[in-house]
Amino acid sequence: MSLSDWRPALPKSSPRRSAAITTGLIATLVLLNAVPPFSTDMYAPSFPQMATGLGTTAAMIGLTLTAFLVGMGLGQVTGGAVSDQVGRRRPILIGAVVCTLGAVGCALAPSIGLLIAARLVQGLGGGAAIAAARALLVDLTVGDQLAKIMTLMMAIGGLAPMIAPVAGGVIASVASWRVVFWGLVAFGLIMTTAAFIRLPESLPPERRQAGGLRRFGTDLVIVLRLKPFLGYLMLNCFSGAALFAYISDSSYVLQGLGGLSPLGFSLVFAGNALVNMSMSFLNSWLVGRVRPRQMIRNGLMLTASGIALLTVSVFALGTALLPTCLGFLLLLAGQAFIFGNAAAMALSFARQTAGTASALLGLIGSLVNSIAAPLASSGGETSAHPMVMVMLVGSAGSWLAYYWTHRLGRGPAEPSGQLE
Repeated sequence: MSLSDWRPALPKSSPRRSAAITTGLIATLVLLNAVPPFSTDMYAPSFPQMATGLGTTAAMIGLTLTAFLVGMGLGQVTGGAVSDQVGRRRPILIGAVVCTLGAVGCALAPSIGLLIAARLVQGLGGGAAIAAARALLVDLTVGDQLAKIMTLMMAIGGLAPMIAPVAGGVIASVASWRVVFWGLVAFGLIMTTAAFIRLPESLPPERRQAGGLRRFGTDLVIVLRLKPFLGYLMLNCFSGAALFAYISDSSYVLQGLGGLSPLGFSLVFAGNALVNMSMSFLNSWLVGRVRPRQMIRNGLMLTASGIALLTVSVFALGTALLPTCLGFLLLLAGQAFIFGNAAAMALSFARQTAGTASALLGLIGSLVNSIAAPLASSGGETSAHPMVMVMLVGSAGSWLAYYWTHRLGRGPAEPSGQLE
């Protein structure tokens, strides 16, 4: 297959049928999309308690986040690639079950080593389910509709970062951190049940790819040759590094350096998530009215403003609480305009093998985040300097990727509106 053959494969359903499917699937897709925030944000308030209870260091606790993200990346490669060959439904269901079993392992882990291993398994299952679910959405939507629904899912899914840290903070105040993971087990059971009941098969046999690993390798090479796809992928990855620097270290910064209680930190964390959710709803409403590239630019500007304020607060003001919180807020507001638009732009260039493209999008993002998280949290409760440095690198890389995609020009026309 040559690049000249690479054209969007359009859904065969009518617009009315597609809309009905989207409405029926949205709640389940949101649940699947909530796996990462629930699995990373819910136990963040318990980081100090976990380090004490397991007799380990902040850096080792940071590796539990890294293990989950590495698992997410590997799981997305497996789930995405397999979904191109066997359909979307089976990888989603199997991944959801494995994710739930991983959460059980986390709740029972007697040592930091076994906890890290269980987090890897949890990430593998969650990643497989998410990649296949993302490909399912690409099967059913096109053009601006894809960007609109992806950002709408993120907006509704923004409830997860609001609920998760508050629930985690309450648990950390009255019970062991293990109860947090039992909560994730319950979430996994709900997610698996919803996927079994609500998700149809979106990839008919005649559109599936044959050839096993060899075909996956061929498709991967073709996707990697699509420069616009790579540009938007890297934009997402660098932005994700800045976001995960916040996720992995904000607990230490706001509690250890800022003096907030676990519940106080959870409320700040949830407030930032509320801002992110509100901006995601705004972004979804603006799709079709404002070019996605312009919204990405606005998001990058908000993010850069927040990181600049954090830099001043950490390096010049001794990590003052108020400017630090405001910097985090601007960072979260900016991210809402980046991820949904950039992901939709990237996937529009590789619709014919959406599973492979979705896998690559998730894999590279997870690997970058898995590196960013321990680097950012390496200062623990004593220094926020590593966190800010990771954020600065993420912001600079995002801007470079943005300008690279601009030089590459416009992508392929999409039938439900132009992505540009």
